[in-house]
Amino acid sequence: MSPATVVDLGLPVTVNAGTTTLINSFLVVGLAGELTAVSNVVYCRRPGSSTIAERIVTGQNVARGTKITLLTRGLVTAPAGNALNCRSYALFINHVSTRVFGTISVLPGTRLQVLARIRSSAQTWQPGQVLVSSSYSTPSVRFTAAAGASSIQSFGDVNVTVCYDGNTGGICAGAGSRRSRTFGYVGTQFSVRQLNANGKVCRTFVNHPLAGTVLTSEIHHLKINQSIVNIPITRSCTSRQFIASVRVTANRSANSVVVEANHQSVTGMYIKPLA
Repeated sequence: MSPATVVDLGLPVTVNAGTTTLINSFLVVGLAGELTAVSNVVYCRRPGSSTIAERIVTGQNVARGTKITLLTRGLVTAPAGNALNCRSYALFINHVSTRVFGTISVLPGTRLQVLARIRSSAQTWQPGQVLVSSSYSTPSVRFTAAAGASSIQSFGDVNVTVCYDGNTGGICAGAGSRRSRTFGYVGTQFSVRQLNANGKVCRTFVNHPLAGTVLTSEIHHLKINQSIVNIPITRSCTSRQFIASVRVTANRSANSVVVEANHQSVTGMYIKPLA
């Protein structure tokens, strides 16, 4: 495998000290000469420091001649005493190093979109890799909407990898992993629930019925972004607390899948800034 080529996309943003910003990085790539592993990463550092203080990561393989848009997003909070300077990067690895046309292009539409000065928020990252051979729910994030807010925003993103026969190590090579087929069939559904004061569910919101996606061993990695916007805070519920998570399933007639960690899978809720 060829070493990674790192491209600074030249899309800086500053998160002011003591504030939270929602960062949405859109990377549009295409015209790949070969199967290419593409990652979009957002690194945030304190002024004058090379140490990465916050990161958001997306990874996916891009087939030859295809065009895709990767959305990498997360809530970034700067500490009270320091701003954070964030930049978006693209990483490319040619998976067919014996061939000579290892090119890929960053296309128009690549951009960094920010929503600054989020009023309040909560966010949970996937803490470790999880093998899914049946069904799994990502770690829940809890959020209490502040008084005066009438609605909340939410997102639940997972980066998944399909297991396959070539896996000789790692979680896909372990017990219970199915990897004899050439594809996985992964289902996802994002749900947000408003609770009553006793902790029981009062109302449930979902982005759609459980939706399936075929993930071939060639593409191997896939980022699945999901959102539910403008969720009303219902007065008939006896608390303003919400809980959110992503359900991930692997069809038993296909290969197992892995939900990735390392700041690739995230669930968040927040209240928009005042206009």
